[in-house]
Amino acid sequence: MNPILSCRWHDREGEWALTVAHNASGWELMASAPRWSESLPFSDPDDVRRLAQALLDLPAEPEPYECEWQLTRTDHERTHFATFAVGLDPDDDHRPYLAYQSYYHVGQATGLGLEVICENPPVDHLRAQAHAFLTTHH
Repeated sequence: MNPILSCRWHDREGEWALTVAHNASGWELMASAPRWSESLPFSDPDDVRRLAQALLDLPAEPEPYECEWQLTRTDHERTHFATFAVGLDPDDDHRPYLAYQSYYHVGQATGLGLEVICENPPVDHLRAQAHAFLTTHH
């Protein structure tokens, strides 16, 4: 997979990442934690374009802002789904963030999956990646 949007960071536990890449079947978001990673597909290429535009539109000034995507994959009788959001945190001086939370649904039960949150991501770097993506994939 060749990533087109990527945010990586380290803490005392290890490396974390949120990456959007294209593979043989389409566009996927990969969320990585130090001991676990998973990926879910975007429903179509327009969702990836909207993500890139949301990164470009991320306000420089403190104001309410959040864009959210729902990702899902069904394998056999298990549904794996997640919410991915880009925004400014109104409870933390409108600091930018990327947030991923996944869930699993099997039968009548739903459980939490992986949570990956990047507080204060490298916005200029993400905007440059988003601009390059939109220029290449218009």
